[in-house]
Amino acid sequence: MQILRGKGKLYDSSENFLDDVTYEIHLKSNQPARPLWWGEIVPHKDIMPVGNYIIELEDGRRGTCIIRMNTYSSFGLVTDSFSVEGTSPIKH
Repeated sequence: MQILRGKGKLYDSSENFLDDVTYEIHLKSNQPARPLWWGEIVPHKDIMPVGNYIIELEDGRRGTCIIRMNTYSSFGLVTDSFSVEGTSPIKH
């Protein structure tokens, strides 16, 4: 498994730019399995977390994904994180 970390861009399914994001993506070595890749993103502004998006990595590769919001509560603090699940291979 390969782990990619960096800063990328997030687009809606019509390829309209939405936001810059920081990402950590886990790529499987056996691409036929589902999900193809997964990870977490940190957007710079508010996004609608549920739905289909396109993520662009620092090196220009792109992949389509589903974004879900996770909310964690610890010691009275609430933290939101956004998980991504790849629905297409990441490629140029």
